[in-house]
Amino acid sequence: MPNRTTWFVIADAARAEALVKRKDKPGYETLRTWENPDVHAKAHELGEDRPGRAFDSLGPHRSAMEPRETPKEAAKKDFARELVADLDAAVASGEPQAIVLVAPPRLLGEIRAIMPASLAAAVREDHAKDYTRLPRAELFARLDELRPVGAG
Repeated sequence: MPNRTTWFVIADAARAEALVKRKDKPGYETLRTWENPDVHAKAHELGEDRPGRAFDSLGPHRSAMEPRETPKEAAKKDFARELVADLDAAVASGEPQAIVLVAPPRLLGEIRAIMPASLAAAVREDHAKDYTRLPRAELFARLDELRPVGAG
């Protein structure tokens, strides 16, 4: 049974949560959660090693080569892709009517870059903020301020 309401998706690189406004009492109900345990892992636990070395183009000196993307950065991007895929599937199945997305600027940029048109059409608002660590009462108050007119 589709839940034709507005989902408030609160995310950071470590976790995300989809919430909906409760109909019968104050506050919000959590519909889904996503976790990214790799973001808290140490770099060497994710397979990062000391950078390789290369000779300078002029002379016999060697210097460290910086990787294009660290394993931690890759884990954050993988999490963003997983979140976008799940949200797109939810939109395709008719669960949310609209989505309000709240994430830190960097993650929000990553999500926007990979968001398919079908999901982008459902995102009514996005906010470059990190609400994931707020106490529940404060989070609910801030979400009430973000609620689009007529959003359930």
